[in-house]
Amino acid sequence: MSRKKFVHRLPQLPGRPVFKPKDHKTARLLEIMRGIAINNQTEEAQLFYPLRDVARHFHVTLSTIGRIYDQLEEEGILVSVRGSKTLLQGLSSGRHLSVLGFIGMPAGTASFVTLQDYRTFFIRTRRELRVRGFAVATVFFEPRDLESGKLSERIEKYDVDTVLWYRPEAAARNTFSQLKDAGVRVIAISESGAPAIRCHYDIQRDTAITAILRNWRSNSGIKSAIIVRVAGASAAKGQMLQTLLEEERLGCEFKSAGSERLETFLESLIGDRHRGIIFPSLAAAMFAFRAPEGLAKLMSHSRVAFTGGPVSIPFAQVPDVSADLVVVDWQLVAEQIVTDLISKKAFDRAETTVFKAQAVLGAPLNQYAQSL
Repeated sequence: MSRKKFVHRLPQLPGRPVFKPKDHKTARLLEIMRGIAINNQTEEAQLFYPLRDVARHFHVTLSTIGRIYDQLEEEGILVSVRGSKTLLQGLSSGRHLSVLGFIGMPAGTASFVTLQDYRTFFIRTRRELRVRGFAVATVFFEPRDLESGKLSERIEKYDVDTVLWYRPEAAARNTFSQLKDAGVRVIAISESGAPAIRCHYDIQRDTAITAILRNWRSNSGIKSAIIVRVAGASAAKGQMLQTLLEEERLGCEFKSAGSERLETFLESLIGDRHRGIIFPSLAAAMFAFRAPEGLAKLMSHSRVAFTGGPVSIPFAQVPDVSADLVVVDWQLVAEQIVTDLISKKAFDRAETTVFKAQAVLGAPLNQYAQSL
C-alpha cells in the first residue's frame, strides 16, 4: 500500500517583525505562527513549514522555533510525523476502529491566546482524551462564526460524534441546535453563575474568592477593594464580585484605565494599604500582556487577586512577585470528564457536576504563570 503524500500549499512566511524592546520574541512568533496555521487549515492535513526554514527566516534559534512548534502541537494545531516532518492538522479526521470516540472542542481564538486558564482546559483535556483512546479536534472560531452559522458547518466537517464546549455563550444556542440536529452530542462546561445554555459541568470560583476576601478583611486589615474593569468584560462576573464583597462587608469600586497610559493607571492604584485590587480574567490578561512591569510593581505594593486564575506573562522570566489566586485543578477536571465519556455518565447524568476552585494566598506568580 502506497504511503499517503502530503502537499505543501502554504503561502510564503510574512516579513520579519520589528520587535520592540519590551517584546518577547517567542510570544510574538508564537502568535504569528498560530495565526498562519489557523488561517490556512484545509480539509486535509498538509505539510507545515520546516523548522530550519522558519528559524532562518525570522533570524532566531532552532530551539526557539522548536518550542513554538511544541506548543502548537500541544494545542492540537500541528502534529509531528516520522521523518522529521510537521503537519498542519486538517479539518477532516481519518477514522480508525480502535478509537473510542471522536471529540470536537470549539475554542474561541481570542480567549485561547490571552487567557491562561481557558487555554489550560483545552491542553489538559485534549491530552487526557488522547491518552485514553479518543481522537480530538480543536476547532478555533471567531464570534462572527457563531452568528453566521459557519462554526457548526466546520465542526460537522470533522465528522465528530461528541462536542465538548467550554464556556458557551448565549450566541451559541443556534450552533448547539444545529449540531444536535446533525446527531452530534454536545457536552457543555460552564464557569460560575447561571449559564445561558444548560451545562453538564460547572467550574465554581465563588467559594475561593470568598476565602481570599475573608483573609483580606481578617488578616490584612483591608476594608475595600477595587475591581479593575476593561472593555468586553462580563457584567455578570462584575456583579458577582460586587455581591461577594458586600457579603464580606467590604467596600467596592469599579475602575478602568480609560484614555490614560496603563502604567499610569496601575501606578494610581498603589498607596492605600487598606484596599485590595481585583483583576478578573480579561483585565488580568490585558495588563499582563501590555503593562507587565507596572502590574508587577503594583503586586509588590498591594494585595492583588486574580479571580480568573494565573496570568501569562510575555517575558522569558516571570517576575518574582506574589498574588492571591483562584486556582482550578484542570487535570482533575479533564480526568473526570473523560471518565464520564467512557462510562457514558456524561450523557445520562441529569444533575450538573461541580468543580470547586481553590484559593491560594500569596502565591509566587513564577510558580503558576506561563511565560510565553
